[in-house]
Amino acid sequence: MFPEGVALLNQKVSMFTILLRCAVSVISLCMMCKPLLAEEDASFWDGFRIGGYTSVDLHLPRTETTRLNWNELAMIVTWDKNTRIKFFGELDLENVATYTHRQGLDFRDAYINPERLYFDVNLTERANVRLGRFLTPLGRWNQLHASPLVWTSSRPLATTELFPTFTSGVQFFGTLPFQERSLDYQIYSATMNAQPESRGETQYKDMRGARVALNNVFNFTDENAGLNTIGLNYATYREEQSFGPKYSLLGVDFLLEFNRWELSGEAYTRKIDHGQGGGSGFYLQSAYLIKNDWYWITRLESLHQPATSNAERWIVGVTKRLKPNQLLKFEIVGGNGEYEDIPRGFTTSFAMMY
Repeated sequence: MFPEGVALLNQKVSMFTILLRCAVSVISLCMMCKPLLAEEDASFWDGFRIGGYTSVDLHLPRTETTRLNWNELAMIVTWDKNTRIKFFGELDLENVATYTHRQGLDFRDAYINPERLYFDVNLTERANVRLGRFLTPLGRWNQLHASPLVWTSSRPLATTELFPTFTSGVQFFGTLPFQERSLDYQIYSATMNAQPESRGETQYKDMRGARVALNNVFNFTDENAGLNTIGLNYATYREEQSFGPKYSLLGVDFLLEFNRWELSGEAYTRKIDHGQGGGSGFYLQSAYLIKNDWYWITRLESLHQPATSNAERWIVGVTKRLKPNQLLKFEIVGGNGEYEDIPRGFTTSFAMMY
């Protein structure tokens, strides 16, 4: 029991250290921005906004015990005074609580994840720089993965198993307009290694990459045309472990909204040094507005990795937009491949922003 107690104590100390560093960093960096507001009439503190999001899932897996999960409790702090500098911070309490008939209410898997902590500096009308810890700009889902912003409770495997969720470093981004279209660009590089991922995820380092996205590809003029975007992605990174493999990843993503339909998808393939296969995956998803903010959702997805069995999955379900900031979801996950955090079976969930 003594070694376990020491490990638990070390974990708590590490968690407290992360929180302390986050708090000190936010306060220090925000105070550095204060002199830039000398000409502003409003108070410096008026630029702060606090919000967050949370979600709860009920899983009825095909091969496991029924469980109720409180997935996360996220706090978001932003600062914006219409100057060249903006701040965004997100601190999540992940796996808040789990309930099963056999074990009852369990809080042991809860942990704190400093998900995002960065400053944006506007350089010109078409160029910005981001400094800090941010969501890796690969595809669309990873950058908009908060539960109230996505149609399904489960996340596509290709967006969780093939590349790091977060990058700590620098990112240059902006939008270049031309005619009726525009080009978004994101170029990034990690400056800190051994960055913490969500618990259980593979650790990566030396992350570098870029994404470009062409908007209004089909030049729709109808008011109901919505968005139509195609993105191209490239990244290189290596596993954190000693002598870990180095990966090169290529990807494509798209989003098309037209009338009652939203179609989206992402596909990735990665290679290890010397051209060896390092895995691949994709998903295709549709959302159709039925009536009264009810949406019919379907998704096909696939994941291939050298060291694990392949997964071929399908999802069907319905999602109700209760309010602009609240979603109620029902879905059935089928196919093959077992993943503990995304089990096959029936799931219903509620997600909200506040």
